Amino acid sequence: MDQMFCPVCHIEVRSTDYFCSNCGKNLHPAPPGTTVADQAKLYLGSIFLAPMGIVWGLRYLRGLDQKSKVMGMVAIGLSTITILVVLKYTVDFINTLNSQMGKGLQGIEGL
Repeated sequence: MDQMFCPVCHIEVRSTDYFCSNCGKNLHPAPPGTTVADQAKLYLGSIFLAPMGIVWGLRYLRGLDQKSKVMGMVAIGLSTITILVVLKYTVDFINTLNSQMGKGLQGIEGL
């Protein structure tokens, strides 16, 4: 029988065990879902919670099947695009605010 070790407590466990008998670590975690509802949640979460979308995308990239890997890449792509768009709008807003403040201060100095 093949022996393996728990990744948390490094105690020897059987390959047929689902949980470590010492610390309770799940040795065979369930893969993330790939249904249409799971895809919608992942993609919407990647847009509205962009930094978390990268974390969730990495979790899907570690999956064994091709569909979960594609979902992970799409989630990371959506998160990256969202972060870049928000960053661009933030920089534009700060530049506009800075120029308006500069014009206002020039008007005050002229008094």
